[in-house]
Amino acid sequence: MDQAPKPDDRRPEEEEEGESERHVVALQKFIGFVMMVLAWLQLLVAVSSGSEADHLPFILYFIGLVVFVNGVVTAWYKYWIMGAASLTGLTLVYHIKSIGSAMRWEKGLVVYGTILVVAIFMFSAHKPARRIRTPPDA
Repeated sequence: MDQAPKPDDRRPEEEEEGESERHVVALQKFIGFVMMVLAWLQLLVAVSSGSEADHLPFILYFIGLVVFVNGVVTAWYKYWIMGAASLTGLTLVYHIKSIGSAMRWEKGLVVYGTILVVAIFMFSAHKPARRIRTPPDA
């Protein structure tokens, strides 16, 4: 009655691990992006209206940046970027907690710096080469 699974029915373990790893990477990209956008919007409102912002949006932004970079970048310099983002975030949070609230230049640094980085990557992205297919010789 019990049928043993056929060897063809089972998936290799490496394939299952690869598939679950893709899901984790996609989740890292999504969570990191959402955290960065929500914190960026809080800081944008604070910069444009002149209201105060405490250290929480900065914490969310830089944690989201580290999570997003971990999911997106696969090159050797990934950990250098994550370390620089962590150090920058910790420095800003320490400075903000020591003075009580973020000053305009700190909020502007994150808001306008993000706009600048996004614009650089948007306009300097390499476009794929157009492949012109010639008709086969008859």
